[in-house]
Amino acid sequence: METGEFDGGAASELMGAGTLNGGAASEGVGARGFDDEDVLERTVQVRMLRLGSVPSLPMWWLWPQRVPMGKVTLLVGDPGRGKSLLALDMAARVTRGAPWPDAESGSAPLGNVILLSAEDDPADTIRPRLEAAGGDADRVLILHAVRKPWLSGDGDLPFSLSKDLAALETAIQNTHEVRLVVLDPVSAYLRGVDEHGNAAMREVLAPLRGVAERTGAAVVAISHLTKRAEAGVLYRAMGSLAFVAAARAVWAVGADRQASGRMLFLPVKCNLAGGVKGMAYRIVPSAQSVDVPRLEWEAEPVEMTAEEALESNGSRRLTARQEAAVWLDGLLSAGPMASEEVDRRARGAGISFSALRRAKHEMGLVAYNPGSGMPWMLRLEGRVDAAPGDAACASEAPQPQIPASQGA
Repeated sequence: METGEFDGGAASELMGAGTLNGGAASEGVGARGFDDEDVLERTVQVRMLRLGSVPSLPMWWLWPQRVPMGKVTLLVGDPGRGKSLLALDMAARVTRGAPWPDAESGSAPLGNVILLSAEDDPADTIRPRLEAAGGDADRVLILHAVRKPWLSGDGDLPFSLSKDLAALETAIQNTHEVRLVVLDPVSAYLRGVDEHGNAAMREVLAPLRGVAERTGAAVVAISHLTKRAEAGVLYRAMGSLAFVAAARAVWAVGADRQASGRMLFLPVKCNLAGGVKGMAYRIVPSAQSVDVPRLEWEAEPVEMTAEEALESNGSRRLTARQEAAVWLDGLLSAGPMASEEVDRRARGAGISFSALRRAKHEMGLVAYNPGSGMPWMLRLEGRVDAAPGDAACASEAPQPQIPASQGA
């Protein structure tokens, strides 16, 4: 799958620090007492991308409107709600090119799946459940360890997102036709990383997002919800808003409190498609064995929101900072915006300056100045290619299909 990443050639230009269009407006570093050699060594080169040289590409989907290709999707929920089963249901459809459970989405792109599962046994759990969902086990590869001879000899080491992403990317490229990568649960592969620290999480998530973009695979990361029932769903995922901000789609699963045994699959965050409704399913025994469960999907969409479904006490509210963070994520998901305009809109929305400031810091928003005389801009971390309106939700837009080169 092609991505919108370019380096060199007509698409990329380099400018020295302080230059304007590469002209003579260069700010001389030597004026501060450095010689010519120091000037060359200390000049910062700005990497720029001429938008006109970037070809427009359609958005490609694994599951239209729900799981994008080349992006990170977060699937969250309490234990026992079928998150792992849902991921295996998706994997099974990919390995067969089978239809998605909602009729309008068509069929999954046929391909391979790489699965990282820290909680389930491949023999007695993963394979039986995959095959009960109709999947082809030969198209699923389980990444269970890495080997580093210079550290462990012939011994295996656990996979780490902070250390082994290059190896994962190589595995995806060498396997070919990998459409889906599942991390279940993602917290198991964050050893040594502070899951509640936004800065630490961003250092891990930016490279993971890059792997998804370069390989074109859909990365689905599964996470348990934290026990902070007073917080909204966005804050209960992983305990760090950095993960939610990095994911282009966030889905939650939870029990329907109005119907025993009914589970809800609901959108929490939508940056690339909007208006998509939730779905419902039940966990039922498979035809193979009563001990092997599978998902049974309902045909009708679900109108309930994730907050309505997962909030344990309707009287509880988000803190001012949390409300500001959720508001900022929605505002800037459509692309960068002038910092003064963000502040103006925040005042209009009744968000205090202190809550807005704390939310900006927690989310790791990037402030930058695009050029002399231009206003300072704000963008979500990682959205270097964003422009106003480029990620607007538009559920009525036709969904592009994966090109023939993405097929099996």
